[in-house]
Amino acid sequence: MDRFIIVSLMFLILGSTLCEGGQAICRQRTAAHTCASMDCEPYMYVKIDKYYPCDCFKMEILPHETIKWYHIETSKGEYGYVRDEHCWAEVPKCKK
Repeated sequence: MDRFIIVSLMFLILGSTLCEGGQAICRQRTAAHTCASMDCEPYMYVKIDKYYPCDCFKMEILPHETIKWYHIETSKGEYGYVRDEHCWAEVPKCKK
């Protein structure tokens, strides 16, 4: 139990230190979607522990949950959205 807490805190500290300044990092491989919704098609997968330029986030409000989507630039030079369940960034909310 203590080991789990220590590892979690290490990831939190590492994430807050390294991810400032408009970059997102993903803790696991996940799909990048064409819009900030699960209704949109995924078009590629992002890699684990790779930094992606990130300028803002959008909120998707569903009946039983709210999902935060980060707007990232992928390695292919295209833009997409990834869920905060898998990725993290310290960026402002998108204007539109």
